Amino acid sequence: MAHLPQELFDTIIDEIRDKETLKACALVATSFLPPSQRNLFRKIRLGEHSRDTFAAFAALAEFPRLVSYIRDLTIFMWDLVSENILAMAVILRSVQSIECLFVFGGFGNWSPLEDEASSVLLDCLSRPSLRRLELSNVLGIPVALILAATTVPVVSFKHVRMDLGEDISEQLHASTPVPRLRHLILGDVAPAICDFLLHPRKLAYTQQIERLEIKISQRSASYDERIMAACAATLKYLAVNPEDIIRLPLLPSVLEVEIKVWVGDDRRLPAFFSQNISQIASSLSLAETMTLVFVVEPLHTGLEVDWPDEGPLPPFGLSFMDRTQLLHLRRVHCILRRHGALRDMSAVFDRFVPAMESKMPGLQGTGILRCTLDDPQQ
Repeated sequence: MAHLPQELFDTIIDEIRDKETLKACALVATSFLPPSQRNLFRKIRLGEHSRDTFAAFAALAEFPRLVSYIRDLTIFMWDLVSENILAMAVILRSVQSIECLFVFGGFGNWSPLEDEASSVLLDCLSRPSLRRLELSNVLGIPVALILAATTVPVVSFKHVRMDLGEDISEQLHASTPVPRLRHLILGDVAPAICDFLLHPRKLAYTQQIERLEIKISQRSASYDERIMAACAATLKYLAVNPEDIIRLPLLPSVLEVEIKVWVGDDRRLPAFFSQNISQIASSLSLAETMTLVFVVEPLHTGLEVDWPDEGPLPPFGLSFMDRTQLLHLRRVHCILRRHGALRDMSAVFDRFVPAMESKMPGLQGTGILRCTLDDPQQ
């Protein structure tokens, strides 16, 4: 193999996804070792299993060359004792080309992080290579970190709470980074984070967002509507996970909308579903694609039931082709997705397709309606 170019080995090994195969490749020859390690350490999860958290952090921190291969790093904070925190700081300092960073807190508080680790994490957010940040189940996030997050193109906040002891206005008076935020994901609408994003001094945080994914609930106190309105001028993609009736502002630039629908044992759609579809039709005048994701629960009986015939959705009735709304609509994509231990998704799908066709009779024969099954086990 000596006469073969190294680039050929690198290209072949780069296509391998199985970790056991990569480990075997690393033992074949010296020329196989760097590309195998590069792919083995490209995506790393640290702290997920408490019994070996310290050993994993310490071992990785000892080899900065391997850390330099990391592009996708997930850190679980629920077992971050002092030794782990210092090792994490070493790792974060070495991942100069990181692309995705995920921090899961287990609803722990940010304050136990030592100053050095917190400072290194802030530096990590400023790296040009970082394109996605996800913070989940973390309490007491400092304002400085939320401010730094706006320099990352894709940011996800899920069950995140800011440090309410800090003054947002005081932080914004200081010199602030140029925001690069283009895709915002809000798993829940925390008032403090929304107040930050909607602060009149720094509305640029929301006025450049092109993609927004947001969970809508009665607890949001209209923050969801205010966030959508603030993004209206630039927003092209909107995904909503509603627990109630959606109240959409006028969103004239949205071309693609996705709505998640949870379906229970009786296969009956939520009572507010029809009204939400009507709201979308009236507020998103330029929408070209509508994706409806139906998440189904397993049945207690194990026997699949028919979806109730509750009549067609108003915007997609028989008069659809004479429409005055959704003039640019080209695709309605209905996706059936499993939630839980459903054994036979095909039986659900067989009943799902005619149910969707009956709710959208105006789309039949137009080529606009498409139904697909999203089953990760297939």
